[in-house]
Amino acid sequence: MDLRVKRTIKSINEAFFELRKKKPLDKISVKELSELAMINKATFYLHYHDIYELSDTLENEIINKIINETRTLRFINLKSDFPNFAETVSKAIIANAGEIEILFSGFDNNDFINRLEDSIKKYIFSSYPSVRNNTENNLLFTFIIQGAFHTYVRNTSVRTDVLVDRTTSMMTGLVNSYSF
Repeated sequence: MDLRVKRTIKSINEAFFELRKKKPLDKISVKELSELAMINKATFYLHYHDIYELSDTLENEIINKIINETRTLRFINLKSDFPNFAETVSKAIIANAGEIEILFSGFDNNDFINRLEDSIKKYIFSSYPSVRNNTENNLLFTFIIQGAFHTYVRNTSVRTDVLVDRTTSMMTGLVNSYSF
C-alpha cells in the first residue's frame, strides 16, 4: 500500500476514534470526520462507502487482531492446549480494551463479544471438527467466552495479571471437567 494511502487511512481512523469517544456512531458525519482528518470528503469516499463501513472495518480489524494472536499456538490437544489459548485470547482482549470500548459503546454492547465468540468458535472448530456439531460443546464455549469477556468488563479494577490468571484457570477447569 502506498505510504500516502496509509497516512490517509491512519488519519481517518484517528479522527474516527476521537469523534467516537464523544458521540454515538449515528451522530458522526463524513463532513465532520473529514475536517478532523484534514482530508476532503471525496478522499473519504475513495476508501469507505459511509461511516458505518468504516466502523465495521475497524471492528473487524480488532476481532481479527485478537484471533490472529492465537494462530501462533499449536492446537494439538484441546484440553492440554486450552490454557495457552485462553490466556492468549484474554491478554489480546485486555490489550485492545480501549479500542473495543470506543468502537462498541453506545449501541449493542454485546455485538463485539458475539462476533468474537463466533470467530473463536470457528477457529476452535476448524482445529477440532469432531466437536463442532455437539450442542454441549457449543454451550460450553459460549459460556466460557461470554463469561470471561463479561468478567473482564466488570472487573477492570482487578490487576490485569490476576484477572487473566484467575479467569484462565477457571476456563481451563471447565474444559478439563468436560469430556469431548
